[in-house]
Amino acid sequence: MEEDKKKTVLVIEDEIVLRDLIVEKLEETSVETIVASTAQEGELKIKEQHPSLILLDIMLPGGMNGFDLLEQLKRDPILKSIPVIVLTNLSTEHKTATEIGAIDYIVKSNISLDEVALKVKNHLQ
Repeated sequence: MEEDKKKTVLVIEDEIVLRDLIVEKLEETSVETIVASTAQEGELKIKEQHPSLILLDIMLPGGMNGFDLLEQLKRDPILKSIPVIVLTNLSTEHKTATEIGAIDYIVKSNISLDEVALKVKNHLQ
């Protein structure tokens, strides 16, 4: 049954310790996770696995940032419906993120892992 299908979240975050903590917290709440550390790697995993939701850092290594990836996703007729939550240290980019198409904006230093997990669960419903 489709309703019983486990939800999958792609966490695109280059800070390994934070990414691992987020993954651990999400998996405690029965959410499957996929990880990527660059926008390019994230883009491949999105196309291959079509996650239920994406947690996307803005500042990423490798030349392509999170905003670039978000813009690409929102231009893709198949992938544009995947909800994206921006997760960043930049408190000043909320407007840009929502204009491009993010459904939520989390400033890392202002939120706990429990709150991140709660926001993810709320957006998955």
